[in-house]
This record gives sequence, structure tokens and C-alpha cells, in this order.
Amino acid sequence: MQLRRLLTATILTIGAWMGPLSTAQATTVLYDGVGFIQGQQSFTQSFNITSAGTLTVSLSQIPWLDTIADLNCFLSTTTGVLGKSMSTGIESMNVGPGTTYVHWFGDANGSYDLGVYAMKITFQPGTVQPVALPGSLILFISGLGVLLGWQRKQIPGPILNNDEALTI
Repeated sequence: MQLRRLLTATILTIGAWMGPLSTAQATTVLYDGVGFIQGQQSFTQSFNITSAGTLTVSLSQIPWLDTIADLNCFLSTTTGVLGKSMSTGIESMNVGPGTTYVHWFGDANGSYDLGVYAMKITFQPGTVQPVALPGSLILFISGLGVLLGWQRKQIPGPILNNDEALTI
């Protein structure tokens, strides 16, 4: 009985201690895709960003079919270009709310005149709103209480000898 109380107190203490440790930070994937560049091509994708934060662009060339020469990317808004043009790799930049455009282009050189690229664009909000944890902590504690209270106490039954038989 004492062991059960000690275990319950330990679990509740650990749960209460870990509850307010950190806030949740959600990264939103805006674009994640693989595509082909045939000859010289350029592409544009627009995103409506609702708050200030960090936009991370990852651009890479996939070694299949032909190589892509001058695979580049840059970001812009309705007011102008953000940062500078980037080649393959990962780059992050701070953006404000509004429409942001991502432009990428390249030139597939080779016998097929066709190259493959991969691009991933993620957005991390600048100011993270804390997630309300008291509701989940109350649910956690009540669930533990139900689990511990669910255990039934065993009531000892009558002790029967080998000679006695139960008749129903």
C-alpha cells in the first residue's frame, strides 16, 4: 500500500515538474517537392505568411539524368527582393507578414536536356504563443487517479478442502 502511494506521488511530481518546461514551437512546411528542369526553366511559388518569422529554403540537385547548371533561388515580396540569390544549399532569412515569392531556375545540360532538383521551404514563427497546459495536466492527473482507483481489492473466498466439493 505504501509503495503504491509513493509511486503515485512520484508520478504526479514528475508530471507537474515537466509540464511548464517549454513552449511548443511549430515549424510549418510550406513547400516540399521534387521537380524536373527541362532545358532552361524558371519557377515561382507564392506563400501568404501571416506573421513575422524565419523562412528557410533548402535547394539541392539530385544526380539523376543530367546535371543542372546554375541552379539558383531567390525570395521576393511585393516591395522588392529579400536577401541575395542562393545556389544549392540551405539559407534562412527573416520575413514579415504578407505575400512572399520564391523563384528558382536552372539550365539542364546533357544528352537528355532534363535535370532533377529538390526544394523544401519551411516557416518558423518569430513569436511563439505558449500552449495552454493546465487542461492537459488536469487530464493527466485524473487519468492516473482512474487507473490507480480501478484496481479492485481481492476479497478472499472460503477455503475449501480437497474433500469438499462445490455444488451449484
